[in-house]
Amino acid sequence: MNTSVVFDPVLPIWVIISLAVFILIAATVGQWRGLKSFVLRAVAAFLLCGALLNPQKLLEQRTPLPDIALVLTDKSESMGFAKRETSAEAVRTHLNDGLTALGNIEVVEIDIPSAQEGTRLTQALIDGLSQLPADRIAAVFAITDGQIHDLPEAPAGLLPSGVPFHSLIIGDKDARDRRLDAVITPKYGMVGETARFEIRIEDPGHAGERVMLEIRLNGVVQSRFGAIVGDKISIPLEIEKRGINTVEIRAATAVDELTALNNILVAEISGVRDRLRVLLVTGEPHMGGRAWRNLLKSDPSVDLIQFTILTTPGVKSTHAPARELSLIQFPVRELFEEKLDEFDLIIFDQFKRRTMSGRGRSRPMLSPYYISNVAKYVESGGALLVAAGPAFSTEDSLARSPLIAVLPARPTGEVDENAFRPKLNDKGKRHPITSVFKGDIAARWGRWYRSLDAEVIKGDALMVNDDGKPLLVVDKVEKGRVALVLSDQAWLWSKGHDGGGPYNEMFRRLAHWLMGEPDLEADRLQARVENGVLQIEHWTLDDKQQSVQVLLPAGESKTLNLRRVDPGHFTGSLKAESLGAYRVSTGDLSTIAAAGALNPTEFKHVIATADILEPLVTASGGGTFWAGNDGKVPALRKVDVGKKTSGDMFAGLIDNGKYNVTASRRSPFAPTWIYFLLILASLLGAWRFEGR
Repeated sequence: MNTSVVFDPVLPIWVIISLAVFILIAATVGQWRGLKSFVLRAVAAFLLCGALLNPQKLLEQRTPLPDIALVLTDKSESMGFAKRETSAEAVRTHLNDGLTALGNIEVVEIDIPSAQEGTRLTQALIDGLSQLPADRIAAVFAITDGQIHDLPEAPAGLLPSGVPFHSLIIGDKDARDRRLDAVITPKYGMVGETARFEIRIEDPGHAGERVMLEIRLNGVVQSRFGAIVGDKISIPLEIEKRGINTVEIRAATAVDELTALNNILVAEISGVRDRLRVLLVTGEPHMGGRAWRNLLKSDPSVDLIQFTILTTPGVKSTHAPARELSLIQFPVRELFEEKLDEFDLIIFDQFKRRTMSGRGRSRPMLSPYYISNVAKYVESGGALLVAAGPAFSTEDSLARSPLIAVLPARPTGEVDENAFRPKLNDKGKRHPITSVFKGDIAARWGRWYRSLDAEVIKGDALMVNDDGKPLLVVDKVEKGRVALVLSDQAWLWSKGHDGGGPYNEMFRRLAHWLMGEPDLEADRLQARVENGVLQIEHWTLDDKQQSVQVLLPAGESKTLNLRRVDPGHFTGSLKAESLGAYRVSTGDLSTIAAAGALNPTEFKHVIATADILEPLVTASGGGTFWAGNDGKVPALRKVDVGKKTSGDMFAGLIDNGKYNVTASRRSPFAPTWIYFLLILASLLGAWRFEGR
């Protein structure tokens, strides 16, 4: 039972205060005028004021409220290194035992999970404090490796006034960890041009050591070389393709380092093309020549250079040199030797190997040397489209030139001039160039009236005639690509003949496939992480069972068998339990999907440290304590409000002394007659002094 004095005024308090002030003034004036008895009269008046305040004794039955200790435990992925989780559990157990032993302490525990932005201790602290009564919080304890990623620059206002923040650091501050830091990672680059990456190898305590670096672009090793720890390293890389290019930079793993996850830096750079340069060479004037020109000129991303050979076999012989039979001189040497590599695509439209000259003799339109240059151009990464005409089945065919080394089909010499409707075969229905046209629409395509019989050497036939003979064949040749159209009737679609067909869209897609458009690849692999699940899709022209290798962020590799959902389309999924980059590969294909960020903040710095939390610890009056592998915790003690809350060997908790009142009773401080007697005695004393 607790006793205290309270007041229950009979009159409004302002009346009593006014009366007391008036009495004080009157006593002062009376004393100044020499009235000795006035002091006793003032005492009587003050006693009256005290009686009017009605003082009472308050008797309360109180139940003490426990103080609250908030314990934050770091459960982020960096706590999985070097058995930190085990040490953290031991610390939490010993801390709970120590807090329980203090008595009258309520322990509130909050786990800090992994997040894309790193360890969010500040957010967990704010969420925890918002649910607790501020006047009962005795202390906050954080069990962590100290790598916090959301602490503000001025953390003093995070805690209620006087509440200490104690950090219990898990891990070895002298551990070793090598990592790659990005200095410059460009987001965009021109296809075919060089983008420059700058990195730095950090390995505290091992500056000057030589480390082997491996550079990969789109899964292919570009180079390996040694680099010095602490130096800034510049890495030039040529952007290979339009769209996303994945760059991986790997540093060799050091002995006994905490993790190799931050030895890998992954960056994505978008390859863009400024303008696509296309060379169109038409072997003779024909109805489809303008259709090719209009198609290419309608694409704003294409710079077109076109040459049309105006002389044809069978014209009247002339003794004039060939270079004088054109509107401008055909710059053969400049196009096919000096500047050949500057073109993204070369199109031979009804081009003949030879043409007629004077006296009925034939002469080559392009020397074998220049045609050989075109073949080498394709093998080195160039793109070639041959739109064949009737001459392709004769002795003047390009198939009888060095170009046969890259052509996907060889003519048989036969020409079919019966009407037919082009159609897609099985591969054509799967290949991204033509798959968008499958279905009822393809069955209503307009007729063509000539096709060139050819034997497919390699590559894939996507479109055929009524007899199943190839009309469109595509192939990859070493680093380059080639396509062969075995009819000169495609232009009929552009004119709407017999219902027409998808001339513009189909051949635009074909041209962009030739120039390496990633979305038009027949064999392509995609991966993404959605709602904690790694989703994998694989498209291929091969309908056999497919499987992929998945390299997890922690370095473990898994084989995943994919499920066939459509012809040539396979899917699979895997639970993404960890943050970081998942590397998926099959054959020559590879891709990367990120759970969170490609280079998670959580893994950037993993060595235990007390420096990050030190401003919060200092501002709150708390302490920093390093916990060993056995889970040691500092001595715990309660301290009064305003006293020191930490020391080298102890962590203090504020004794707030809060309670609940379960019962209370009031009684007068003194009987009323006591006040009456005291006032009467004061007045009688005053009367006695006045009688002398």
